[in-house]
Amino acid sequence: MERLDFRKRFVFPVLPLLFLMICSWIVYNLAWRLDNHSVHRVLALVSGTLLFLSVACGAAIVYPLAFFRGASLKERIIASSVVPFIWMTKECVRLFISFSFLECLYYYLNPLNIWLLCGLCVEMGTAEMICRFRLRKRGEDVNVFVPLAAGAICVGLFIGILIFILGEGETFYARYLELYRFFFNAGTGIPFTR
Repeated sequence: MERLDFRKRFVFPVLPLLFLMICSWIVYNLAWRLDNHSVHRVLALVSGTLLFLSVACGAAIVYPLAFFRGASLKERIIASSVVPFIWMTKECVRLFISFSFLECLYYYLNPLNIWLLCGLCVEMGTAEMICRFRLRKRGEDVNVFVPLAAGAICVGLFIGILIFILGEGETFYARYLELYRFFFNAGTGIPFTR
């Protein structure tokens, strides 16, 4: 398999997805300003769906593109993580208006981000084995089963399902809030001392 230059093996797979995420986010956030409720709903539905797909499912597109362009494992993982990382960071930056820097960093641990990371592990592990399967069908001598990819799938599924089992994520979210209150004394009603 030929190894293309960095732009073709890393930047090209990421840019269209990043562009889709940015455009769909802008449209989604501006759609409410329209006076026509029907147009607003259609735009919000389409742009919201595209936003979700670009963030949550983009690795399923980026990883194989990077793989077949000769990207290393490290490059494939980073390329697949760029769009979700930018989305998660954007959400933390938005919180920085009202919360401290440490609280914003803590926000990275919210259940939605953890589910997203679990999904990324499953997508990348699955994509690795599918890409290897396609190489094997082309006649190349590669192992389809890779312990690291299988481990990523298992860990991602285990943690994702565990969070779901814990009250469909609600119990996990309640624990997340309890830790937030513990670390940042938020909502504890501790009176000021003189």
